[in-house]
Amino acid sequence: MNRIKSVLLDRHSHKIQVKPRLNIMNTIVRSSCLCVFALAGAVSAAAVGSNATPVQIQIDCAKPTVELSPYLYGLFFEDINYGADGGLYAELVQNRSFEYFNIEPRDRLREKTAGDMNPMYAWEVIERGGGKCQTTVSRWTPLNRANENYLTIYIDKPGDGVGVANLGYDGIRIAKGETYDVSLYALLRDGDKDESLVVSLEGEDGTVYGSFQTGSLTPSWQKYSGTITASQSTDKARLTIVTKAKKGKLLLDMVSLFPQKTFKGRKNGLRPDLAQALADLHPKFLRFPGGCTVHGYGLAQAYRWKDSVGDVAKRRANHTTWGYHETLGLGYYEYFQFCEDIGAAPLPVLPVGVSCGFNFYEYADMDELDDWIQDVLDLIEFANGSVDSKWGGLRARMGHPEPFGLKYICLGNEEHDKPQVRERFPLFVEAVKKAHPEIMIIGTSGIGANIPLYPLMKKLGVHSSDEHYYNDPAWFIKNQNRFDTVDRNGPKRFVGEYASNGNTLFNAIAEAVYLTGIERNGDIVEMAAYAPLLAHVDHVHWGKANMIYFDRQGLVKTPNYYVQQMFSCSKGDVYLSNRVLSENTNATPNLAVSATRDNSAKEIIVKLVNYGDQKVDADIYLEGVTQVVRKTEVTLLAGDPKAVNTLQHPDVVVPKTTVLKAGEQFEYRIPAYSVQIIRIGME
Repeated sequence: MNRIKSVLLDRHSHKIQVKPRLNIMNTIVRSSCLCVFALAGAVSAAAVGSNATPVQIQIDCAKPTVELSPYLYGLFFEDINYGADGGLYAELVQNRSFEYFNIEPRDRLREKTAGDMNPMYAWEVIERGGGKCQTTVSRWTPLNRANENYLTIYIDKPGDGVGVANLGYDGIRIAKGETYDVSLYALLRDGDKDESLVVSLEGEDGTVYGSFQTGSLTPSWQKYSGTITASQSTDKARLTIVTKAKKGKLLLDMVSLFPQKTFKGRKNGLRPDLAQALADLHPKFLRFPGGCTVHGYGLAQAYRWKDSVGDVAKRRANHTTWGYHETLGLGYYEYFQFCEDIGAAPLPVLPVGVSCGFNFYEYADMDELDDWIQDVLDLIEFANGSVDSKWGGLRARMGHPEPFGLKYICLGNEEHDKPQVRERFPLFVEAVKKAHPEIMIIGTSGIGANIPLYPLMKKLGVHSSDEHYYNDPAWFIKNQNRFDTVDRNGPKRFVGEYASNGNTLFNAIAEAVYLTGIERNGDIVEMAAYAPLLAHVDHVHWGKANMIYFDRQGLVKTPNYYVQQMFSCSKGDVYLSNRVLSENTNATPNLAVSATRDNSAKEIIVKLVNYGDQKVDADIYLEGVTQVVRKTEVTLLAGDPKAVNTLQHPDVVVPKTTVLKAGEQFEYRIPAYSVQIIRIGME
């Protein structure tokens, strides 16, 4: 099948007849019927101005070139920038099981953070009304072997109460009238009968916003649960646990505070506003849990999925590669569940027995590699196995007897081209192909746009190969034709991580330019995902660019977010042959075009990206159609190329949706520094 890419031609030398322009009716504003975009005004489609470059855009609607993958646009999630704990995962207590620990920093990235963690991180001791106590984190009587640390409070003098307070993630956000589920494990030794705990939400000044009292404490571990309804709203609440027991040793572990309002009402669920923002991107896949997080901070901290399933009290907390801890409360079961909730295919990423090449380099001995390979096979059983199987049975006991329908497995992440990788990677591929030929393997192309490992992936016959790049906007614009001439006989391409190193409008425009090239080459590029996804504004570890920024109260969507949303919600099914013609060779327009057809909606979708500082007056010709709907929807993202959205000013750059008059031939003015999508219905 011939692929006709978008080209810029001189219309004099090619003797193409230019038809006269058409008048365009005034545009009117209305909401999009397919995706939810902010409406901030009308698109200007005024008469031709002398400072605009005229072009002709020809689209052959009867000549589809390639089919676009149904999974083309999706999400990549990694616990970076406090994206999971303290972010998407709705747990409000930090270091809930006293498992934080120091780790010796071995590179400059973590010198300031790796040594700050300790078992009492985010906790403070409470001594009220003359009460006295001593505290220590112990391991003599663990709650379980995966969660060995617990807090011991030695009660010297009860006073008005002794105990501890958790400060959350720089304070706990509570909302008036909202109800929160509280749970903890506790025991009391050498104390009196019928002693209990008072668990409260308090302000910094000690104001109580709600509390409950547990039942009687016993000499063995018991779980205590209750609810608190907040009487006030604040960002600086803390959770306090206090006893007035006169003597004894109080042991605490696994202290949890969860809002009852989570995404889809899930227990152990997700923060609703962040999860909904991701759902509104209409992603067709979710790659998780990383990223460099998969490698861990050395093999001892590699992300082993079995640590992230089952009872949350029995999940092994981990020190991440980004210099902080994760509880794994947001684990593989929750990821699969979230994929199901938002209609995204799960793309789990598993380590291949080597650590991150950017840190100190470690690799598993060959005689230990079977354990790593078995983890991959067992995950497939967890996702798809019957309830009678070991891991499928665990999935069923967790509440999901039906298989999750896993189709893809991602092996490795940004592996460096080293002999240890070339020796180990083929063994994973061989094992998966033998045990599960129905599973499509996504390999890794290595570091950067040069994809050094792609030839190995081709030799191994993986389904797709993952490539990552973080570059300046100029790189994305220069490389918009990157996939036009790549090898069509090897694995498909998965652009698993990319960003243009910034969150200005121009950064987003550059990414849109690149996406037009990805759509044009939909036969080889199967999936693409922006990265990183989430960043807490007070804990940014990757400062170059992130899609969504958030704090305890809310979030802000970047221009990059809106570009992803616009393309994802208006992908189309097949790419259409198109070209751009300009008579002025001295003022070549900085214009990227993609044209697709949505078969079910019976629409032609035209994406126009102007990455220059001049307006472009376009005559758009739809060839191969006999009649189109005259009212056409336009979604526009435009403005100052340096503009950014912030938590204080979230709507500086937002899409605007309008309607204009269209036809088989119509005129449209393309603003400078803009991305627009025109959806034209076919009758």
